[in-house]
Amino acid sequence: MKTPLLLCLLMSATPPAKPEALETGTAARAPLSAPVATVTSTSGRLRIDALTDVLPLRRGPRSFLFRVTESTTGKPVPGLRLAVQPWMPTMGHGLDEPVRITARGDSDFEVSELDLFMPGAWELRLTLSGTVDDKAVVAFKLAR
Repeated sequence: MKTPLLLCLLMSATPPAKPEALETGTAARAPLSAPVATVTSTSGRLRIDALTDVLPLRRGPRSFLFRVTESTTGKPVPGLRLAVQPWMPTMGHGLDEPVRITARGDSDFEVSELDLFMPGAWELRLTLSGTVDDKAVVAFKLAR
């Protein structure tokens, strides 16, 4: 009696969605395509789209994609460098650890494993340098 029941349970189980992820030891990540905010830089020259993998945003390690384009044309801006300062304006402090930033194409930047450990209002203060020097602030709220 136990054998047919066990066989039935095993046959009805669903296989993993991506077996190659199990073989290589890498977990599949959701794409960074959920919009967090779109802001204009201080000079008005640049548009920055901030995207993440999951909404609503919750405290804990987060990943973001920043897509920087010219405000008037929508074209990428090559030759940029990005620095990010995570900041909690209501608390008057930010994070001291270096932010992991990876360039992804002409003017896309991925920020990964950013540990936003407290719920509440956050700002990601962006400094862009290189072919253009500018700043922008992406503000959002983190849920518990």
